[in-house]
Amino acid sequence: MQYQIYWQPQTQLLALQGATVDFRALNEVFYEHYFLPSGHIIARWQSQRHDLNDKPIADLPRLQQGKTYEVIRHIDMSERMFAYLSITFFDEQFQVIKTFSKNAEQLTIEVPDQYHFYTVDLVSAGTGNFVFHDFLLREKMTGVLSENDQEIAPGVYTNLQKPAKIVSKTLRVIFSEPEAAVTDYMTDKIKVTQQGVLFVTSDHLQAGFYRQDSLMAAFKNARRDVHARNIEFVGYGPVSSYAALYYQQIIKGSTAIITDDVQLDPGITGWAITRTIDGVRALGNPIAPNYIARLVVNRPKYERLEMLPYETLTDEELARAAEIAARQPKVNKLAQWFTK
Repeated sequence: MQYQIYWQPQTQLLALQGATVDFRALNEVFYEHYFLPSGHIIARWQSQRHDLNDKPIADLPRLQQGKTYEVIRHIDMSERMFAYLSITFFDEQFQVIKTFSKNAEQLTIEVPDQYHFYTVDLVSAGTGNFVFHDFLLREKMTGVLSENDQEIAPGVYTNLQKPAKIVSKTLRVIFSEPEAAVTDYMTDKIKVTQQGVLFVTSDHLQAGFYRQDSLMAAFKNARRDVHARNIEFVGYGPVSSYAALYYQQIIKGSTAIITDDVQLDPGITGWAITRTIDGVRALGNPIAPNYIARLVVNRPKYERLEMLPYETLTDEELARAAEIAARQPKVNKLAQWFTK
């Protein structure tokens, strides 16, 4: 799992006087200041603070004690000014336990035991301007977002689930419905069966609608690795269903499972698609269309994946079937011969 942290209007701003701050987009903030001393804190994010009504709020996720995390900044620097991140952990008495600070694109931090909260400061160096996009927080592991995944292009990740025994000749590809602050795979929502499954996710805004050329090679390689002949694309929300339908129309012989709230037009010239019928199935109950829930819950509808059909059985289902078969009375071969 990975967290994307953005500079938003509610973010604590500590260097406003004499500055120009332009919130151009969620992931694009222009900052300019020609009189700010180096080492001054420009903005601060906190894992624990209170709003004007004294209600507890948080800008940052809770980090696990004793774990190692990576912090990756995305800032476009100018010739005369740059900014770096400083991470500080505090105890219950608001005393500093440890600080990590370095002018680098990536910073590795070790979360101390028994910390109470932590802050991330955006610190100035030089004068001029820069464009802040975001910074990422993720646990350090052998992969990127999980132990066995890979980053196939900047901000695009894949995780191939390859069971020990594969029966199905269809590779299932599941796109994660994008969230603004979190990037993750839907591995916890999908049963492990005798079928190869490729999970795809992206930390781009709206996942870039998964229109990345590198994904075609990823699908081809995954299909070869699991010895599949066909591909089934799965979406469970507007963007993920768009991606499933888009690649189903590109790759000959593939199928798609999508939801009723599929976004057919991303609003980008040349990217609109049409909803086809052949090779496309609906995920959900047609009596209660999926788009109704969109008005109630403002988040990706993970629960829709519980309605996903499976070609093969899980290990638990196979073991249960074998146990039932073992309990059946054995037929005497000699008696069977006389009954013919």
